[in-house]
Amino acid sequence: MDRIDWPAEFAHVISCARCDRLTCRKIVRDDEENVPQPGFVGARFFEKRILLAGQNPGVPNQRLAADDRVYTAALRRVRDERSLESLGQLQTVLRGFVPSWPVHGNYFPLEEAGLELDEIAYCNVVRCRTEGNAAPSSRMIAECQSHFERWLDLLRPRAIVFIGKWAHDQSSRLALERQIPCDFMNRERSLSSEARTENRQRVAAFVGTWTDSGASIAVEEAF
Repeated sequence: MDRIDWPAEFAHVISCARCDRLTCRKIVRDDEENVPQPGFVGARFFEKRILLAGQNPGVPNQRLAADDRVYTAALRRVRDERSLESLGQLQTVLRGFVPSWPVHGNYFPLEEAGLELDEIAYCNVVRCRTEGNAAPSSRMIAECQSHFERWLDLLRPRAIVFIGKWAHDQSSRLALERQIPCDFMNRERSLSSEARTENRQRVAAFVGTWTDSGASIAVEEAF
């Protein structure tokens, strides 16, 4: 595998300025707390190669606001320095911050699938926040597609679990074009507890199918 300049790849997303409020009314975007968010790549991702893909970053609630400021400061440092040191600091921040995200506790089926956080990668179909966590506009989806495709080609996941049907419907085609099998966690609020449990079990079994097969990929730059 060719050497990947991961700091540059992360910085490329964080510095993206394709969308603004003139073209995407719902976007929450500035050069401080609301920069685009590349995602997370676990230190042992390339052993299992399971990618989780969500809709777009959420606006932090009051409980997470202080930690979010530390996180976004780390993002900006990667953007400005593009160094392995700054990327390593961002990864350390994320290892502590991701477990506190509501989406992690509710929709990352790690325990059921026998996985740990450092064995997965996570990114969003759209990398910017939106007002009231509204679904991103079609313009935002189109502008962000190249970022998602780039990460599919860099990470070469064995399988993808989309966090929500929306994310699945928007981007499963890009996965299937690359012959990457995918499934999704159902986030419908009306889903019964029985159906929610069934969905988690199905997705965990799907992940298990792909973590039990295939070889890891050697990379020069580990996380």
